[in-house]
Amino acid sequence: MNKKIIFASGGSGGHIFPTINLMKHFSEKGYEVVLVTDKRGKRFISNISNFITHQIDSDTPTNKIIFKKIISFFFILLSIFQSIKIIKKEKPDLIFGLGGYVSFPISIASKFFRLPLVIYESNVIMGRTNKFLLRFSRKLLAAKEILTIDPDKYKFPDKYKKKVCVVGTVLDKKIINYIPKKTIDKKYFSILVLGGSQGAEIFGKVIPPVINMLKKKNFNIEIKQQCTKIQKDEIKNYYERNSVKNYVFDFDNDIFNLMISSDLAITRCGATSTAELAQAQIPFIAVPLPHSIDNHQLLNARYYESHSCCWILEQKGSENQPRLFNEKNLFDLILSIIDKKNRLETSLMKKFVKQTSNKNVYQNIENEIKRII
Repeated sequence: MNKKIIFASGGSGGHIFPTINLMKHFSEKGYEVVLVTDKRGKRFISNISNFITHQIDSDTPTNKIIFKKIISFFFILLSIFQSIKIIKKEKPDLIFGLGGYVSFPISIASKFFRLPLVIYESNVIMGRTNKFLLRFSRKLLAAKEILTIDPDKYKFPDKYKKKVCVVGTVLDKKIINYIPKKTIDKKYFSILVLGGSQGAEIFGKVIPPVINMLKKKNFNIEIKQQCTKIQKDEIKNYYERNSVKNYVFDFDNDIFNLMISSDLAITRCGATSTAELAQAQIPFIAVPLPHSIDNHQLLNARYYESHSCCWILEQKGSENQPRLFNEKNLFDLILSIIDKKNRLETSLMKKFVKQTSNKNVYQNIENEIKRII
């Protein structure tokens, strides 16, 4: 009889897409796989997954007033009861939590059945759900060394260090196996804008004027920009009026080809998108989400900056700050990149990619699961 694994993940595309990639791998290896996700996660998988899926709508009490915290705890309790019903029905051999609020209730429910629990952390700092679940888990599979940036502020508990296994970042296998080709002269300098799975509203306000400024400087720019649905027509019309070659989208299933055909990316700093760009050796301008929990997006950005993969512009700060994300600083930075006055050390970037565990991430995770079940 095949072993069965319940994968729990939801919320953003940064959680759900790696989960689906991992489920595909284990399914191909003969495991039975089941997905537990939430309403947001289910939106992303409607066209890409035929796996058995259960929906749970959990919540978080983080950063809420007392009344809303109480409501959150009610939903969490309800979602734990839903999780117990799912486990009774599916009878899995292992629970695999990959982040997002929805991984909490199913992971807690696993303890009532004495099922082994494995959790996966993609950021350089642990998410709050995983931090709480660490005490219950058999293993913590980490995408990279935990807290390599700012370790004094975010200390990892010594008593749990034996649970940690660094396996690499779960990426699309096309990206992992991609071999960058030699650069050839192109008519256009191609810029890809990734605002996260929901798009980034501020990107739609700051970036189009900067692209137009570059065009007026006689640079041939091609822009491929992710945005919110509300902004899509406005941004596209702006580029069309100013004769800028463009592709404006709110969602695209083929980010891989958009990525490898680009010379530069501008991106939020979720763990998956930054890891994909680094793996494909596409230099990027990192603009961390300013209110990410525990500032994990800034820490992710600093991690890749320290390995010569990106430049950082921050959304918060004083107007005179040279690293502030605004039209002037973005224009100056892109201009210096195009003119090659501001270069990343590409040999260091290549060395970093070669040394990371991403190439063997699927096998590394499978090996750890085999040791448990």
